[in-house]
Amino acid sequence: MKNKIFEGTCTAMVTPFKKNKEIDYKSAEKLIKNQLENNVNAILILGSTGEGFSLSPQEKQKYISFVRSILPNSCKLLVGAGSNNYEETINQINDAERNGVDGCLVQTPYFCKCSQNGIINHFREICKKTSLPIIVYNIPSRAGNNIKPQTMLELLKFDNIVGLKEANSELNHILQMTNAIDGKIAFYCGNDNLYQLFLSLGCSGTISVTSNVFPSEIAEMWNIKENSLSIHNKLFNFNNLMFCEPNPIPVKFILSKLNLIENELRNPLTRLEKKHEKEIINELKNLKIIE
Repeated sequence: MKNKIFEGTCTAMVTPFKKNKEIDYKSAEKLIKNQLENNVNAILILGSTGEGFSLSPQEKQKYISFVRSILPNSCKLLVGAGSNNYEETINQINDAERNGVDGCLVQTPYFCKCSQNGIINHFREICKKTSLPIIVYNIPSRAGNNIKPQTMLELLKFDNIVGLKEANSELNHILQMTNAIDGKIAFYCGNDNLYQLFLSLGCSGTISVTSNVFPSEIAEMWNIKENSLSIHNKLFNFNNLMFCEPNPIPVKFILSKLNLIENELRNPLTRLEKKHEKEIINELKNLKIIE
């Protein structure tokens, strides 16, 4: 297997904003401290959970530099990158590399719905322009494009590609992708409600939204692996509620209820609807994390 950036738990961290929509660095530091205290192995910033799409290049560089400066080397730093614009993708990756990150999570091109050959060529050209380790991000629900297992076999040939975050929830696809990868690169769970399944298939860990709220539980699932069903069952309803509206709308609402951040998002995202607020609050009470 190629060298992994991390094994275990990576939190896809939200980007906290102030009421004026500027980045809230103080809250970001508080979130990171909470993650470190609960033994996560890596932190991903500026992914879809981190609203990377809403930040300017200048904001991204400043934020990456800030997180890098307070994150110990023992916890790996990943940065979300990727666009349907190839040059913009390269710029994002190069900016991240200049700020000393450990790797980038790069999604498939979105909206343009390129062919499978287009996906292969996209990652081939990216790998020519950077020395950073790359984790491929397959998320057809957002990108409108799915990496097929046969395509992944071609991507495995590129030295920079060291992992796959799989967020296609179709069971047969997951099984086929597991078979195609065959332990050659790291295979990460991209859907919190399926982490138990991925563990049974010998994955390398998870890139998790739920661990924003339950970092110790998600880290423990990795530590005990085959004995983690009780945690999976405990968080089953919570994991589903986390995606009752587009991510990161629910998780930001939850973190605000825990007094960790303000419940602020940037357009076009909107605050959680009242009907979902009630459902989530009831579940938080059931889990005894609020009264």
